[in-house]
Amino acid sequence: MLAGLFVPAPPASAETQWQIDGGGYGHGVGLSQYGACSMAAGGSGYAQILAHYYRGSAVTGVSEHNDLRVLLRTASSFTLTAGGNTTINGKWNLPANATLVASHSGGRILLSGALNTTVDALYADMAGSPLKVSPPGNRFNRGTLVVTPNAGNLQATLVGLSTNAFLRGLGEMPSSWPTEALKSQAIAGRTIAHGKATRSGRWDASYDLNALIDGAYIGYDKEYGAQGSRWVSAVDSTNGKVLTHQGGLILAVYSSSSGGHTEDSERVWYSTLPYLRGAADPADSGCNNPNHRWSVTYPATVMGQKLGMGPVTAVAIGSGAGPSGRLDKVNVTFTDSRGATRTFTGAQLRSLLGLKSTKFWIKGSSGNRGGGSGPPSGS
Repeated sequence: MLAGLFVPAPPASAETQWQIDGGGYGHGVGLSQYGACSMAAGGSGYAQILAHYYRGSAVTGVSEHNDLRVLLRTASSFTLTAGGNTTINGKWNLPANATLVASHSGGRILLSGALNTTVDALYADMAGSPLKVSPPGNRFNRGTLVVTPNAGNLQATLVGLSTNAFLRGLGEMPSSWPTEALKSQAIAGRTIAHGKATRSGRWDASYDLNALIDGAYIGYDKEYGAQGSRWVSAVDSTNGKVLTHQGGLILAVYSSSSGGHTEDSERVWYSTLPYLRGAADPADSGCNNPNHRWSVTYPATVMGQKLGMGPVTAVAIGSGAGPSGRLDKVNVTFTDSRGATRTFTGAQLRSLLGLKSTKFWIKGSSGNRGGGSGPPSGS
């Protein structure tokens, strides 16, 4: 749908079907992982890939961090399953296959299972053996696991990780993908890790990186899983390499798929960053990308229910879309069968309607869906 265009549903006896055609998966700012895969498959090196997605940036060298703290999860309890001898609090041995449950109890930690005691904090030294931590259900063998009480819950953090140890467990890109794509992902991930570890004024000083927000850190299973050696090689061969702009580390954000065009940083968030400019990204359609184009359809009644109103009869999309066509901050107004209206931003609609991105278009028809062209390529 074009910006500012009002599209009423045609009158008919059948319920109106609202078709949402979109492209991409994620915020669409910075590197597209599928685009990097396709560029690498086409012969581009990691430097070319990174220069395309982070305009005006440079690959430079830094010294390794050796004491990263990675927040795994916050939960009321954690179940630890040892893959080998694990030392708890420097004095108890947890043998292979033993299970230990840590539960929050009155500001302390109640241990049950392989051990039955109460401690102020739990320290697990894996000594290289994989320790399964649930949640999140992944295995970890690097650093020391620290579990501490935190605001009525428990917080599980890995401490003492080097930058490369963290990157080896970063499950952001399939290890089977082209080598140069893996290297570009490793450099982007390292840049984020260094930026988080060196920034001042952390909102939570108990950790540097969040395993959910700052990269999908899954630990042992990434490093030693199928073709994990290819990913480890990409990490090691780019050791110390990060991205900078005018001498400072950049915000090396990335998402799964751009849908054919990346977006300006301020269109999605707030800051205007010179190296995060929207650009045509035709490579995003490669590597069998399942999200380059997508479509979902909602009956008028269902769409209305999701938006807290009656059956939707008309949709109007306002102006202000970014260069990629994303609608993050654009107002979209819906009218229902009672004449009531509600307005949402594109970012809100992505959440309410479960869309893969904010790069979408809406059209309505009655009976058979049809007519109209698909979403533009973004180029």
